[in-house]
Amino acid sequence: MYSRKLALSQAKKYRTCPPPHIADNPAHKEYLRQHLEICPYCSTRVMESNRSWGHLAKQIQDFSPSPLSHEKQNGRQTGQIRHIRDDLGRWREGYFYNPPLILVLEEIMEDSDAFLVAQMYHDIYLAGPGDLILSGEQTETDELFVECWNIYVAEATSLESPTGQVTPEITGAVRQLGQNPRAYPDWAIQPKPLADYDARIYFRELETEIGLIFRKR
Repeated sequence: MYSRKLALSQAKKYRTCPPPHIADNPAHKEYLRQHLEICPYCSTRVMESNRSWGHLAKQIQDFSPSPLSHEKQNGRQTGQIRHIRDDLGRWREGYFYNPPLILVLEEIMEDSDAFLVAQMYHDIYLAGPGDLILSGEQTETDELFVECWNIYVAEATSLESPTGQVTPEITGAVRQLGQNPRAYPDWAIQPKPLADYDARIYFRELETEIGLIFRKR
C-alpha cells in the first residue's frame, strides 16, 4: 500500500540521487562512490541489482512535460511553470541535488535577471497545510502542488523553457497562502494538518534545502 513514508522515500531519491547520465559518467566516479556509501536506496539496490538506475531514470522521466507552444512561451512570464536547468544539478556532501520545478510568481523589476518563484512537487500525497494542489487542467501539464511557504528568487538564466501556465488567480492564491497558510480560496483542496512524526515534516525539510541550493546567490 502506498503511504506517505514511501512517498518520502521516493522524494529523497528524486531529489538527492544522481540520475543515470550522472551516475554513468566516469567524471563523477569519486562522487558516486561517496554517494553509494551513505545512500540507503542506491547502495542496497546497486548491491542487489544494476536495475536501480533504470528505476530512477523512469521515476525522473515520469514527469517531463513538453514545452509550451512558441506563442505561449513569448507571452506573460508570471504564472509559467518551469524547471531549473538540468545542468545546474550539483553534488553536495555525497548527494546529488536535482533541480526542482518552479512556478514563476513575478519578475523582479529592479533585477531583470531574476524572478520570484515558488517551488513545486508532483506527488500530492506529500502536500500539507499551506500547499496549493492544482489539477492538470489548472497547470496545463499534470497534477502538481505549489509549496507556497517555499518562495525565493531564482535567476532567469537558470530556468528552462516553460512547460505549463497557471492563471493570475492561482498565482494570487499562492502569494496569499505564502502569507497565511489558512487562506485557501473556495475552489482549493485543503490538505490534512501535520501530525507528530509526519513524513511531510521531513519532506519540507528536504524541500527547504533544495530551495536554498537553487535560489539566486
